[in-house]
Amino acid sequence: MKLSQRVIGWGLVGFGAVTVLAGAIPWVEAIHLEGVFIGLASFAAGAWVLAGKELRGTIRRGLRAWQDTRRSARNVSQRGPGAVALMDRLLPVRILKLAREQGGVLTVAQVAMELNVPLDQAQAGLDECVRAGNAFPDYDMARGHALYRFPEFVGPDRDLLSN
Repeated sequence: MKLSQRVIGWGLVGFGAVTVLAGAIPWVEAIHLEGVFIGLASFAAGAWVLAGKELRGTIRRGLRAWQDTRRSARNVSQRGPGAVALMDRLLPVRILKLAREQGGVLTVAQVAMELNVPLDQAQAGLDECVRAGNAFPDYDMARGHALYRFPEFVGPDRDLLSN
């Protein structure tokens, strides 16, 4: 940290402390509540300057994460009737179990029917399996629909391209 930053930071902290004390003393008529607020703001600004780059970056990332959490919660609460509900967090696990039972190849319709979930949630669950590396998207040209292949559940004698 540069010397100028230290001087500015400690100056703001000192000014903030003096202003808070002056605002809290009842016989000082000029400043009361506003002095306390100005002092607290100066104290906080001085602490921010003295914190250093790493700590300020950590605080900024934490604030962004908090804002994103609030924003997503607000979007969920503003949904109207008929809006898509959030996906069950265990849906990808249930899809993996279904893939094991079905021989390692699933479609969106199979997942929706077998697990009793809407099509968009079935698609989101399969996409999550792809993101996690458990499945590979494919397209069945003969039937004209998307397939999801789970290689760990496909038997060694089954040809992946023949389905």
